[in-house]
Amino acid sequence: MTNVRHVWIVTQWEFHRFFKWKDQLLSLALFLLVSVVWMGAGFVAGLSSSAVTIALAGVEAPPEPHGRFRFMPAPPDPAARTRALQDRTVQAVLSRGTDGGFVLLVTKEPTYRAELSGMLDAVVRRERLEVAGVTAAALQRILEPAALDVRFENPARARVGRAEKLVAAGCVGVMLIAIFTSLSYLLIGITGEKQLRVTESVISAVSPQAWIDGKVLGISAYALVSVVNMIVGLGLIGVAAQVASGFAWPAAALRPSVVTVLLLYTVLGLLFWNAFFAAVAATVNDMYTSSRSSLMFLPVLPVVLSVVVIKDPDGLVARLLALLPITSAPALPMRLVLSDPGLVEVSASVAVLAGAVWVMRIAAGRIFQLGILLYGKEPTLNEIGRWATARHER
Repeated sequence: MTNVRHVWIVTQWEFHRFFKWKDQLLSLALFLLVSVVWMGAGFVAGLSSSAVTIALAGVEAPPEPHGRFRFMPAPPDPAARTRALQDRTVQAVLSRGTDGGFVLLVTKEPTYRAELSGMLDAVVRRERLEVAGVTAAALQRILEPAALDVRFENPARARVGRAEKLVAAGCVGVMLIAIFTSLSYLLIGITGEKQLRVTESVISAVSPQAWIDGKVLGISAYALVSVVNMIVGLGLIGVAAQVASGFAWPAAALRPSVVTVLLLYTVLGLLFWNAFFAAVAATVNDMYTSSRSSLMFLPVLPVVLSVVVIKDPDGLVARLLALLPITSAPALPMRLVLSDPGLVEVSASVAVLAGAVWVMRIAAGRIFQLGILLYGKEPTLNEIGRWATARHER
């Protein structure tokens, strides 16, 4: 059989090794259940923000028909105020200090401090305006910012702002989920086979390059299916939210160009990192004891660097990040969402990343050929570098 046939056989075996319809349906059900519970907990938490009863001593607070606070006159006797706090008739006693400030007497830390401070700021502001003879309406007119209406020459390029950034963050999230989903299976599978000493038999029938290609493709396909499973869950939740509360999907999330580029870069980025970690796993005896286990967090680095893209998507740093293969997978889709990089930049970035995937694939095959048969002492970085650049018999 040709190497292509070998690659296809290994790819199928690796994919079906982990993929089970029952597990996928169970994962989808658990994801939906956790999401419903999380949203329900948030809803209940909102309902459980019970009203806070505050006794006022010498303070006039504005009425809040639909607010959280409930005000009542405080007993004139300080001892009675203390008893009211102790028996929880009121949660706090608010009085005016001699310096014009406010004093809040409580029995425990007030979680509503920020809300109360905002309300008291409005009270003091109104008092100061009355003293200065300035009406609230006049002050509002003075402080009203200038109106700025931004209009795009091409309305199709108008940005929503917050929604666009959420979509950009979603691009990075999809990439990380796909990488870390496949990472664990890839490392466990290769190191497990190495420890069981089954590699000698496999290499006699399948070339190391075909074996590593099949592993990377099969596990990458499994990771993509898992991500699609999660996206289906998010879609179901979004539809339910749309029906229940009028939730609207950000327009950027539905743009064909964004979806196409996100899919392309997710696949290329996943293949790049899986080839890299396949090579690492071939040089490791046990990931739980190896010092190279810290490399598992390496894919987070491009994500951290890509934050620059959100701040300035057209800056020089953002353009470089979108071109470098180690960072382009998250950076270019983010630039496409937040800006307009153009066909030339997108094509160049795709070409560089695809070339990097091919080079990493060849290097991983060469490292895998020697590293998978090596037991005992782990090879040094210099040795790994020589393996990656040396030619071996297929």
